[in-house]
Amino acid sequence: MESTVLVEPLSPGNVSVPLQAVTKASAVYIETRSRILKGTLAPGSAVNQEVLAADLGVSITPLREALRRLEMEGLIRMEAHRTMIITPLTSQELDEMSAIRTELDPFAAGLAAANASESQLELIQQLARQKTVMDPVFQLGRNREFHRAVYSSCGNGALISLLDQLWDRTDRYRLILVREELMDGPTSLQEHIEIADAIALRRADLSARLMRAHIQRSHTRIAGAMMARAADGSERQEPGS
Repeated sequence: MESTVLVEPLSPGNVSVPLQAVTKASAVYIETRSRILKGTLAPGSAVNQEVLAADLGVSITPLREALRRLEMEGLIRMEAHRTMIITPLTSQELDEMSAIRTELDPFAAGLAAANASESQLELIQQLARQKTVMDPVFQLGRNREFHRAVYSSCGNGALISLLDQLWDRTDRYRLILVREELMDGPTSLQEHIEIADAIALRRADLSARLMRAHIQRSHTRIAGAMMARAADGSERQEPGS
C-alpha cells in the first residue's frame, strides 16, 4: 500500500492553511505541477526523471505516476524516444482553448443562474469577494475556485467535466494574467462580483453575457502579454517569486 504524507497547500506567507493528507504520488504531482506553473520547470524543457525524483526525495515510481497525470492535463507531452518535455506555451493553444471557453463558460454560468442551490449561490458570492493575495500561484488557485464554483453549479455533469479539463490545460496562461493584475490592479475581482451578483439574481442571460466578456478580456490581455514577451525575446515563462 502506498504511504500517505502531509502536504502543505500553496499559500502566501502569513496565511494559515491546514495540512492535507495525500499519497506520495499525489504530493509529487502537486509539487511538480507547482514548479511547471511557476516556470521553475520551464516550457519546452526536457524532464530528467532521475534528477527530478532525487530533487523531490522520492523514487521514480511515484514521479512517473505524477507525470502521467500531468500528461493527461496537457502540461507535459511525450516526444520521440520517450523524452518528456514541459509543453511549450503557444498562441495557437491559447486561442483554441479560449475559443472553446468563450462558449462553454457562459453556457455554464447561465445554467448556474437557473440551477444553483442556495448554498452554492452563497459559496459563489463568498469566493467572488475574496481579497487578493500577492502570491501569484495562490491567487491563481483562488481565481479557479471561483470559476469552478460557478460551473460546478450548472447541473450538467458532462459540461463540468469538459471545463475541468480545459482549466487544467490553461492554468499556465492564466498565471500570466494573474501576474499582470497583481502589478496593475485586479480588474478580475470586480468582474467576479458582477458575475456572482447576476447569478444570485437568477438572471441567466446577464450571467452568460458577463462571463463571456470576462473570458474575452482575459484572453486579450494574455495574448498581448505573450506577444510582448515574444517581441522582446523573453517568451519563456518567468519563475515565481
